[in-house]
Amino acid sequence: MEDNKMNRRDAIRAMMLAGAGLAVGHSLSAAPLRAAGVLPQDWKFTEPEKGDQVVHRSWNKLGDSVSLLGMGCMRFPQKPGSRGWGGPLDQEAVNKMIDYALEHGINYFDTAPAYGDSERATGEALSRHNRKDYLLATKLSNFQNAELGACKDMFANSLKNLRTSYFDYFLLHSLDSVEDFRKRFVDNGLLPWLLEQKKKGVIRHLGFSFHGSNAALKTMLGMPYTWDFVQIQLNYVDWKEMPLEGSSEPCDSETLYKMLEAKGIPVVIMEPIRGGALANVPKGLQDKIHQRFPQLSPAGAALTFASSFPGVLCTLSGMSNMQQLMENVYTFSHFKPFTEQDNAYMLEMARLYNANPHVPCTACRYCMPCPRGVDIPGVFAVYNGLSDELMLPDPSYRKDPQYKEKRKEFLKRYAKLAKDTDASACVMCNACVPKCPQHIRIPRQMRSIHKLVKDLG
Repeated sequence: MEDNKMNRRDAIRAMMLAGAGLAVGHSLSAAPLRAAGVLPQDWKFTEPEKGDQVVHRSWNKLGDSVSLLGMGCMRFPQKPGSRGWGGPLDQEAVNKMIDYALEHGINYFDTAPAYGDSERATGEALSRHNRKDYLLATKLSNFQNAELGACKDMFANSLKNLRTSYFDYFLLHSLDSVEDFRKRFVDNGLLPWLLEQKKKGVIRHLGFSFHGSNAALKTMLGMPYTWDFVQIQLNYVDWKEMPLEGSSEPCDSETLYKMLEAKGIPVVIMEPIRGGALANVPKGLQDKIHQRFPQLSPAGAALTFASSFPGVLCTLSGMSNMQQLMENVYTFSHFKPFTEQDNAYMLEMARLYNANPHVPCTACRYCMPCPRGVDIPGVFAVYNGLSDELMLPDPSYRKDPQYKEKRKEFLKRYAKLAKDTDASACVMCNACVPKCPQHIRIPRQMRSIHKLVKDLG
């Protein structure tokens, strides 16, 4: 199915242009999520005890004891009434979250100039604590202006905003190709200057965050540079295949991770919950995850998968409220690495997740009436209902032992739509698109559903 996601790199650049923060993300407070069906009814949220401490990992070459759970500072809470990107951050809430994180052993804090007001808010909160009690990670987000002078100014501004004289972990931000690396950091003379800052102690460890193909990372790791760490996207859905926006080059978390592990380069993980998507998986998938890991929410299972590999130094979670932070602290203070069998189980969950995509329709009916009479919410209700039950038929995977049953059930429910109101009646006039508060590309989704029906015969 077509989706509506903006990839992380484009999102970061959009924030850079807007000079804005992110909206508050999904709450993981247990009671509301159980009521909404996002968590199993018998899953119990356990608040961490005062003495609970998240686990740490150490690498001799880095000389740090790093919390396996790192606080991603891109999704800090905004002040009440703020909507979407650009709202002011709630400094009091940020302070409370960072205080709670430090109290429970989280010592790795990741931010960037591209994250709106995050650097300033992070610096204000952390400056209330002993500098030796936390590790600061930030980035050079020189997407718009890679001139050496502008990059030096950005670097200096990050030091000022974070109220520090040095960075523990400093990243070249969001590299996706060798050409991008050369243009933004080599040809302009910036990398030699950053290496000078490292010699001076202003940068303790130098690395980069990566959003490119397997081949691009292999080439970069073969270049004559020494990297202290690298940050990559890794989660159970992207482990075997991670499609890149606008590229047909192969990419997957497994290959990226294993290349770094083979080089002995510590790995920092981003997107372990895939931007929140893996916290809100279909109901049938929630139940299957709960059956094997009753102590973990879907988000907790995703975080544990990403953090179980021995080459992982730190797993970042972009927590936007205290409930998310508390759940993650509990997960990592009672952390039990997944076994090979557990990982295999999660990869089966990935297959089911990809086979049962979900359209984010809330049935608000703002898209109605359709000029051609299509029952837009009704069509999506049939599709999403089967997705939630992990019962969507896949015509390209007919060896599925349940394929005939899934096909029969889908066609039976789809046939209950009133005559001339199903997806075949859509002429892609786009009249519905600007009315949708979820920004669903409705005509594309209708075309995909109609194609599925035709393929099912």
